[in-house]
Amino acid sequence: VLVKADRDLSSAIQVSFRGSTTQQVLVLLNGTRINSPTLGSFDLGNLLLTDVERIEIVKSPLSALYGADAVGGVINIITRPATEQRQYDLAARSGSFSTYNLSLSGSGPNYFFSAAKLGSAGFSDNNDYQGQDFNLRLSKNLDQINVEAGLKQYKADKGIASPTAQARQTENNLFYDVKVRADNLGLNSTIAQSELDQSYNNAAWGIFSRHQTRTRSFNLEKTANLGVVGAGLFGFEYRRDNSNSTDSGIRLLENRAAYVQDELSLAEAAKLVFGLRYDDNAAYGNHYNPRIGLALSPRPDLNVKLSWGTAFRAPTINDLYWTSDTYPTWAGGVGTSEGNPNLKSETASSLDLTIERNLGPRSLIRFSYFLSAIKDLIQWANTSSSTVDEFWTPSNVSNANIQGVELEYSQPILESLDSFVNLTHQNAKDSDSDKFLVYRPQNRFNAGLNYHNQAGVKANLLMKNVGEQFTNTANTSKLEPYTIVDFMFSKELGKWQLKFDAENLFNASYVETARSPMPGRKYSLGFNYKW
Repeated sequence: VLVKADRDLSSAIQVSFRGSTTQQVLVLLNGTRINSPTLGSFDLGNLLLTDVERIEIVKSPLSALYGADAVGGVINIITRPATEQRQYDLAARSGSFSTYNLSLSGSGPNYFFSAAKLGSAGFSDNNDYQGQDFNLRLSKNLDQINVEAGLKQYKADKGIASPTAQARQTENNLFYDVKVRADNLGLNSTIAQSELDQSYNNAAWGIFSRHQTRTRSFNLEKTANLGVVGAGLFGFEYRRDNSNSTDSGIRLLENRAAYVQDELSLAEAAKLVFGLRYDDNAAYGNHYNPRIGLALSPRPDLNVKLSWGTAFRAPTINDLYWTSDTYPTWAGGVGTSEGNPNLKSETASSLDLTIERNLGPRSLIRFSYFLSAIKDLIQWANTSSSTVDEFWTPSNVSNANIQGVELEYSQPILESLDSFVNLTHQNAKDSDSDKFLVYRPQNRFNAGLNYHNQAGVKANLLMKNVGEQFTNTANTSKLEPYTIVDFMFSKELGKWQLKFDAENLFNASYVETARSPMPGRKYSLGFNYKW
């Protein structure tokens, strides 16, 4: 998993898997898509973590189940549920660059709520951030039917330090959902709506843009035991994307999909999973995406998984319908940009092999090989022949081949001390030019130590190394490799918990996005009080 930012809290947080782009990763909130229809991705910095119970990650193409944009994989963010006993949590934290974080959360038999506020002055000019998040979830069991409803809101005001030092950006996002589950009938249904409202104001360049989108969706699933055929899942999904943008106009996209998945036990230690989904969309056509997987357990301590599937990334509303605008170029000329309504979807075919062996309690070794062939990559490019003026438009420019290996190893050192390492080596190349794709480092390496004891002390030391990566398609400019080390410590004292974090412990100088240096060493100190 590669996490990339272009400064600090005010920047977008982009996540990619195995050589994919952030637009090729589907982000779900409690199982519901939240990727922006205009941008194609979702900024994970727009979700504060107070209400998050866990984050599920699948690093495989899953368009056979979720449809568009699940080329590299899926991130499913699961928020905290109601609890049988009432419990509450108050937290506060303060740190470098006048950063603060305040939160209050609580849960009971039929509810969960949280409220959080995060702010920072930033480590450079116009790099400040103010954000707030609120979440409320209600649930009720009605005989054999469970009903759950949720509301989540996020607001933020950010300073954007690039390309000028005066730009500002605001976010106002709302998410609603109602889930009904009837276990006795094997039925699950979800009605959801997401509203994303982003404004950008760059007074120095005379640019103001606002992108408002509303996505409404309905999903119905039926599970059934099909006897010798296996356990089946059947689903139908309808999604309606409305967009009102200063740059791409008023647009409406509708998507209808049906999917099926079957799990068949071939033997006591062998399972076969097959899935197929059909998507129909007036803007980018229809797509069939199959997926097949085989899971083997030849020994109790050994697991082998082999899967193959296809996936697609749909062109965004901005890709298709961006209206011509003008701006000053770095060379002193005039730049314009315009969408391309004739774009095709990116399509991919991927193979994944994973071999995993349990070496004992808390000890594991895992090896993975992955291979993807992607066609019709969508890329915005300057097509002007001028040395000072620019004309940017997207097109399906090329194909790509991505292959690589991952190695993970975890091993206890002491009863209270665990260690782990993971290594990724990949070649992500344009198959037409044989050049490396931008921002896809060939090598990444992580190592860490986790300590915990019965006295309530926890400590984590994490080292992350990212190899060099190219920043342009010609591979003439690149970011240098870097290594950073983070340290986390916490101590429980009854109902209290004290926390101390140090990010970039050795004050390394590094860049994750061209011309956007990351902050140096950061500290934070805080507490949690639970009752």
